[in-house]
Amino acid sequence: MSNNYPKYSKYEKYEKGKKLTLYERIGVFFQNTKRIIKIANKPGRKDYFLVFKICAIGILVLGVLSYVIQLIWTLINFVLGIR
Repeated sequence: MSNNYPKYSKYEKYEKGKKLTLYERIGVFFQNTKRIIKIANKPGRKDYFLVFKICAIGILVLGVLSYVIQLIWTLINFVLGIR
């Protein structure tokens, strides 16, 4: 692991092997959620466009692949005389 990551042990109030109560687990969950929201940032226009391009390429690849499979099955059925 790189030294750039924050030390998460400073966020831990509870011992590692100890079983937490429901109240303590809910508290830890909200602490972790608060920490994640604090370090998260909103994606910019460039990030949204990158996700759009990746999704569009994926949809195109799946469409072409399904078209080719359908074409192959149609040719096989035509050659075998099925239908």
